[in-house]
Amino acid sequence: MGVEKLRQHKEHDLSKEDIFRMIVKHLDVFPLTSLEAIKEVIRSSLKQRGLIGGITKQTGAAPVIYNRKISDQDIQLINDCICDLLNSRVIQPGINDDNLDLPWIHVSDKEKLKTLVNSLS
Repeated sequence: MGVEKLRQHKEHDLSKEDIFRMIVKHLDVFPLTSLEAIKEVIRSSLKQRGLIGGITKQTGAAPVIYNRKISDQDIQLINDCICDLLNSRVIQPGINDDNLDLPWIHVSDKEKLKTLVNSLS
């Protein structure tokens, strides 16, 4: 990938604020969810932006198609946002008696979540 393409990729990467916004909106719709479902929301956004998934790269005469996965940096940002929400007690582990621990989570403070949703609008 050329320098310009890398620079373009960096300009379109998700910020922690972007990721936080997506997670909060997801929790507003799905107050009982899993960490994997949240990561899938982020993956879908990155795929829609063309930052992950099937990427075509022109090398010489023939194009090369490869599958770019979500970056470790994006995964770390997702984890940071989840930790922020856990620490502020907006969410807690578990969704029911059968799924009491991570990766399952639930919104534990709907008022705090509504405040976050309203601040993102």
